[in-house]
Amino acid sequence: MKALLILLGILKWIGIVLLALLLLILLIVLVVMLSPIKYRLEGEKKAELCGSFGVSWLFGAVKVDGGYTPAEQLKLKVKVLWFTLMGGEEKPKKEKKPKKAKKKAPKKEELKPDLQAAEKVEPKKEEPKAEEKPKVKQQRMEQKQPKTVRRVKLSEIEEKPPTEDTEIVLLEEDDAFFTGEESEEKKGKIPPIVKEIWSIEDKKGIFQALGKLLKRLIKGILPGDIFVKATVGTGDPTTTGYVLALAGILTAKFGNDIQISPDFTKATAEDVEVKVKGKIVLGKLVWAVLAFVLTKPVRKAIWKMIKFLRNKDKA
Repeated sequence: MKALLILLGILKWIGIVLLALLLLILLIVLVVMLSPIKYRLEGEKKAELCGSFGVSWLFGAVKVDGGYTPAEQLKLKVKVLWFTLMGGEEKPKKEKKPKKAKKKAPKKEELKPDLQAAEKVEPKKEEPKAEEKPKVKQQRMEQKQPKTVRRVKLSEIEEKPPTEDTEIVLLEEDDAFFTGEESEEKKGKIPPIVKEIWSIEDKKGIFQALGKLLKRLIKGILPGDIFVKATVGTGDPTTTGYVLALAGILTAKFGNDIQISPDFTKATAEDVEVKVKGKIVLGKLVWAVLAFVLTKPVRKAIWKMIKFLRNKDKA
């Protein structure tokens, strides 16, 4: 009886530990999915081009900051919690003073010149390499000599008449071209998976679900705050008018945050100022994909393709 109670107690504690681990994993997944990825972008072009950007995730635990200026060029800094993985200010290194080398006095024996050795050593005379030059010239001349080409008259070339097999093939291709009917060999070249995809029913419903998916993805990625101010000219008054009309559509959506002034005289982009802020929630993007997959026509098409692939593997 005591052994059974001990076993039940051990199983109870194992179950508590497993439940705690499961809850911890679920909490981590929820934090990752619901924590927004915030991004910002600021830039301007007046006298010179400069700008900055930043991305933060997991409530600021992961940060990426950067900027560009003509003087300092591109700067990038990556930080995770309190640790800087890339960038940051480098500490100036202390310059070490060079050690003074002690000069040694030369010995008396080293100062005496060895006159006898200098007399014995005679400089070697280099023999002229006159014989090698003509050989190299001969090789170069042989390489430069053009290859002989033999001319042949057209009357000497015998033309082979086309065989009966080739004529039959050409006639078959011409008939198929004019009648619009494909031969059995060409029909067999179409992969069976393409035929299976083409035979899927309710294609209209699949395209509608795909359109909803794209709208949700774009809505989840696009920034919430946009400020654009610029003087724009394309060099063509008509094209500049089109750009101004597009700016008017954006102004109707974002209000006074879009300030585009036209310049009909020249192609230019002056006094540019851009500020963009937004956030991306991974949970929304995953939900959009799941909603697309669980739509009835998409679900049927996926199940049909799985059956086809299983039957193909068995065969």
